[in-house]
Amino acid sequence: EILEYENIDRIWIERVGQTVREGRRKVEQTAFDLHIVRSTEEGSTYEDTINHLSESEREVTGLIFALAGYLVHEVYEEVPFMLLDSLEAIDSERIAALVEYFEEYTDFLVVALLPEDAQAIDGRHNRISDI
Repeated sequence: EILEYENIDRIWIERVGQTVREGRRKVEQTAFDLHIVRSTEEGSTYEDTINHLSESEREVTGLIFALAGYLVHEVYEEVPFMLLDSLEAIDSERIAALVEYFEEYTDFLVVALLPEDAQAIDGRHNRISDI
């Protein structure tokens, strides 16, 4: 919701068992299925695959799962540091919304941005422009 990808309604991971061959034997292994529910402009919904998502949507999906784990498992209590890098596929307004949301959960948030994306971030944040 925060990042306003309006045609993605829901994404979840389902843990499933699969029978695979290991040499001559068949063994049961755990795998994960990614489910994506999208909606059309007309309001109908359908399940889609990650292959049909845009580059931005794929990156955001991976980022959201990583950040959700960070929050759900309260990793911020043990590791109060977060580094976000390679966000170029996400537009600057969404990056700014992401920064604003996660600054509440970590003491130290470092975001590596292109200059044009950095302009969308609130000026109250410390910046390093030359190293």
